[in-house]
Amino acid sequence: MKDYDVIVVGLGIMGSSTLFHAARSGASTLGIESFGPTHQFGSSHGETRIFRRAYWEGEKYLPLLNRAHQLWAELQATTDEKLIVPTGGIFIGPQSTGVVKGSRNTAKAGAIAHEVLDATQIRRRFPAFHIPDGMEAIYEPGAYIVMANKVRLQMIDLAIQNGAETRFGRMVKKIEKCDGSVLLITTNDGEKFRARSVVITTGPWMARDLLPELSNHISSKRVPIYWFDNLDKHKQDFTSDNFPVFLYEHPDGHLIYGIPAGASSERGVKIGFHNRQHVPCTPNDIKKTVSKQHIAEMSRYIKQLFPGLNPHPIASRSCFYTMSTDENFLIGASEKFSNIFFASACSGHGFKFGSAIGESLALLAQGKRPPIDLSAFAVSRFDVSGK
Repeated sequence: MKDYDVIVVGLGIMGSSTLFHAARSGASTLGIESFGPTHQFGSSHGETRIFRRAYWEGEKYLPLLNRAHQLWAELQATTDEKLIVPTGGIFIGPQSTGVVKGSRNTAKAGAIAHEVLDATQIRRRFPAFHIPDGMEAIYEPGAYIVMANKVRLQMIDLAIQNGAETRFGRMVKKIEKCDGSVLLITTNDGEKFRARSVVITTGPWMARDLLPELSNHISSKRVPIYWFDNLDKHKQDFTSDNFPVFLYEHPDGHLIYGIPAGASSERGVKIGFHNRQHVPCTPNDIKKTVSKQHIAEMSRYIKQLFPGLNPHPIASRSCFYTMSTDENFLIGASEKFSNIFFASACSGHGFKFGSAIGESLALLAQGKRPPIDLSAFAVSRFDVSGK
């Protein structure tokens, strides 16, 4: 039986980042993952994610965003592989509502470069968008695409180069105390390991399998993603040179996000609802097909917003959102064992933070203070709110 300083359970973006940062700091580290290095059963798969700092979700995210931005740049410097694709970002909605107001407030608070655009300016600069009068936008020139699969694999590669070990296709069945504060970890094939600290980043499986204390605060949703082809004469309108990553708050309150064509090997423009078409599911409900009703609904929005796209998707599939009660993250230590740490319930907007959250978890697991105050994401907030 082998001993480690840190064992990381779950190697999605949060776990891969934790493994990388712990190994780089010199800790003896093991990563355990139920599936393979790449798979489609969690929340971290796929080729692309949006990174933005003019964050409409709230200023409390700014310290994590700023640190994540620094760490993505540092990770990019470790390879010639393109991990970051600059595009700028545009966040559109009715004047003074959700996305626009929140993005403006965070941009001002964080001294983030941005412009305020009216509907006429949006249409002139970004002709792909069919925007009605009365809409407004915050344009953040520093927003970009993070190449999701590539950054995860780069982190795992670097972790292994720094001495980390991995076990893929293994499921942790039990974590218990061994000697003193040392933890004993048992996998589904009976293999056992000892660790000074354990970090759990298993997304929707976390509360069911290893941390039932979180079960009242986590739920699983299947959420569709779609890819659309452009009509021939509008091809250039949807490339990353002319089409930034975007959020669009429809007047009915539904929020759509998207990523330009050509940024990855995925064909077409990637678009999805953030706050609609959520289907409750269990962690093991990995059905990927999207209903005809959901496809038809998204097609209606595409016809209205992007007349230069064929409204019938060329591909669609579902991914997992692990939702918290208030749609904010859960990061902290277990009530049962103070040397078990976790991060989850990223509620569909967590990937961009992965570099910084992994660094913080690696430090916590080694008894060190993270550079970011994580108290806003503690589970104890629900005791105060009553949720």
